Amino acid sequence: VIDAREPVLAKYKDELAVLAGCGKPLLPVLNFVAQPGHGEERWREALARLGLHALVRFDSVAPPIDGERRLYESLALLLEQSRAKLQRLIEDHEAQAAARLSEGNRLIAELLVDVAACRRGVAAQPELERGAIRELHDAVRAREQRCVEALLRLYGFRAQDAATADLPLLDGRWGDDLFNPETLKQLGVKIGGGMAAGAAAGAGVDLMVGGITLGAAALLGAIAGGGAQTARHYGSRLLGKLKGQRELTVDDAVLRLLALRQRQLLAALAARGHAAMDAIRLDAADDKAWREGKLPEALQRCRAHPDWSSLNPAARLQDGERQAALEALQAELGST
Repeated sequence: VIDAREPVLAKYKDELAVLAGCGKPLLPVLNFVAQPGHGEERWREALARLGLHALVRFDSVAPPIDGERRLYESLALLLEQSRAKLQRLIEDHEAQAAARLSEGNRLIAELLVDVAACRRGVAAQPELERGAIRELHDAVRAREQRCVEALLRLYGFRAQDAATADLPLLDGRWGDDLFNPETLKQLGVKIGGGMAAGAAAGAGVDLMVGGITLGAAALLGAIAGGGAQTARHYGSRLLGKLKGQRELTVDDAVLRLLALRQRQLLAALAARGHAAMDAIRLDAADDKAWREGKLPEALQRCRAHPDWSSLNPAARLQDGERQAALEALQAELGST
């Protein structure tokens, strides 16, 4: 392995001449060729004068995507008897890289599910609301940091190898996620098709759902008709809603930013060599699908499932529907 940044000194020429005279196949590897000021051409000329015309460029700081494959394929040309072993090595390394990438997308999907389903209830009082917003911000920042550290461990890097800018969180959103279509489906409410069995007509505080008005008593009837488990999951939330409690969730813009930053980090780690010394900076990412496109349906579903988030109490992380949503989101991350 030759450091292409070094000058071609006489002692290096002597060492290469001795190696060339040993009667063994030689494949010079030019390292640090992605760094500014390297002397690749000087080294190529010096190697050619010694009859070493076959060489490989492989930068250990920023290795090319197919760098290992080309290195082993070049070795196979010199070591024909070892071609089969080298081919198995190529396939094994590529399988490991694909597995790491898939696991990285799973870690990002876990982060997004946790944050999308995260919810904080608070009384409608300004001071209490500000405290709830601060607590939500801290929880999301800490959760993103755990994802960053998990991705670094996955690729064998240190915690200081990635520097994240402060997450510019918004104030959160005060939403009626309790009454979004996914939650209503669980309650037995059919949008545009009336109530399930157990719902009763009634008046009260009207709740707007996509332009459809549902009486509070009718919605309580839907919960009662859904059985004890439904009542446990949603009865207290509805009661709090009717008593003036507000629910705080994370803005869609924050979900987009989290996805962009973690996808950028994953791509950087996949292309980063372990000889790199500078920390990865996570700034703005150019990923149009996540910047401007519609958020994945699996992520939208998480809004109606606060029990899917590890940031909420009484989380049910092994829930079958949560696992299905997680797998769908992981697949979407891997395909975009």
